[in-house]
Amino acid sequence: MGVGLYLKGVNKDGRSPIFLLAKKGVKQFKKSVQIKVKPSDWNPRNNQVKGTALDSIIVNRKLTEITNNMNLAWSLFESGSYTWDELCVKLGGGNAAANENLQGFLETVLKAKYDNRNSYKTYEGVVQAVYKEAGTDKILLADLTNEFIDKCVQGWKKRLSNSSVRTYLTHLGKIKNLAYQKGLISEPFIRRDEWKVKRGSSIKIVETVKTEDFIEAIPKANDIYDIQALFFYLLMFCLRGLYQADLVTMHKYANNLSIDGGKGGGFEGKRFYIKHERSKSGELMEIKINIYPTHNLIAILALLVERTHKQKINKRTGKPFIKGNYDVTPKAGGGWIFDYDLNDTTVHKNVWDVYQKRIKKLLGKPFKTARKTFESYALKLAISQDIRYKLLGHANPTIKAHYQDWEWDELKQQVDEAHELVLKEYRVENIYKAIHRRGKELGL
Repeated sequence: MGVGLYLKGVNKDGRSPIFLLAKKGVKQFKKSVQIKVKPSDWNPRNNQVKGTALDSIIVNRKLTEITNNMNLAWSLFESGSYTWDELCVKLGGGNAAANENLQGFLETVLKAKYDNRNSYKTYEGVVQAVYKEAGTDKILLADLTNEFIDKCVQGWKKRLSNSSVRTYLTHLGKIKNLAYQKGLISEPFIRRDEWKVKRGSSIKIVETVKTEDFIEAIPKANDIYDIQALFFYLLMFCLRGLYQADLVTMHKYANNLSIDGGKGGGFEGKRFYIKHERSKSGELMEIKINIYPTHNLIAILALLVERTHKQKINKRTGKPFIKGNYDVTPKAGGGWIFDYDLNDTTVHKNVWDVYQKRIKKLLGKPFKTARKTFESYALKLAISQDIRYKLLGHANPTIKAHYQDWEWDELKQQVDEAHELVLKEYRVENIYKAIHRRGKELGL
C-alpha cells in the first residue's frame, strides 16, 4: 500500500520507462510518466537521476515536479480529502478540475456531506442556475473562476430577487472553497464588493392566521382534501409550530411520562408527549399531545389519509393501479398519519403540494405560518421569553444554565401550562369542532 515511482523493463535503446504506481487494498493505479532513463543512472531513494546522466538537470526538474504532485495527492487521499477516484485523476493529469465537471464534483464530493436530501437539493439548484446563466452544462471546476462568477452575478441581478442572488453566491462560494481546499482549483472564492445586493427592510410583517379568519374560512372547504388541509394546519398549531416533515416522523419520538402516578386508563394521570429535535436549531422539544383536540386530530387525519392515500385497486382486474399510485398510509410501527421515507423528495412533494395549495386557497397563508401564529398568540398572552423559547424550540443555551435540575422539571410544567393557555386563547376546540361539522356536511 502506498505510492511511488519505479522502472519497468529495459527497451532496445538500453533505457527503462518510469512508471507511477499507487495501491490501496485491491485498488491499483498505474501510469507512465513519459520519461525514460538508464537503470544505472536511476536513484530510487530520491526519484532522481545521476548528475552525469544525459539532460540530468531537465529530467530531475520534471521528476521533482512529478514526485511533489504524487506525494501531495497521496497525503490528501490518506487524510480523507480525496476519494480514490480523485486521487487517480490527480495522479493522472495533475489537476482533477481538468477532467471533472461541476455536476460531477457535486455528486461525488458534496452529496456525501449532506444526509438531508433537501440541503443537497439547494446546491443542485444553484448549479442549475449557473448552467442557465452560462448557457451550457459543460462547465469544469477549472472554469469556475471569480471572473466567471462575476458574469453570473451580473446576469442574476437583472432578473432575480436580492435574496436569490445572496443564496446562489453563498452556496457557490462553499462549492468553490471546497474544491480549493482539495487542491482541485488554484484560487479560493473571493467575494467582490460589486456582488453585494441590498437587503430588504429589517421590519417584517409577520404572517399569521387569526382565530376569526380561520373560522370564516371553514365553510369554504368543498372536499376531503380541503378538510384535511384545515386539520393539518390546526395540528401544526397545536404541536407548537411543527412543519410537514415533522408530522411524518413525529411517531418516532413518542413517549410517556407519569406525572402523579395516576392509575386510570387512557390518558388519566399521565403526560403523553413527543420528544422532537428541531432540525434547524437542534433543540429538543417535549410537546404534550394529550391536550384536546391534539390527539383527536392525529387520529382523524390518519383515517382521512387512509381514504385518500391508500393503494388503489382496479375492481375489474383486482390488481393495483400503476400510474400515480403509491401507498403512504401508516403501517405497522411506521407513522401516525403518513409513512414514507423523507429522503424520497418526489413522494414528499407529491403528498404535500396538494395540501399547500388548498390551505393557501382557504386561509390565504402557507403551513409555515402556523408556527408564527402560535408565537404571536404566546406574545399576546405575555408569556416570558424563556418559556416562549422552550415552546418554539429556539436555541438558547443560557436558559438551562440558569436553572437547577429540580427547577428544570418545574420549568417543563410551566411550558406545558403555557402551551395549554395558547391553545385556549386560539380557541382550537371551537375550530376543531367547526371543521368536523363541515366534514360531516360534505358527507365525510
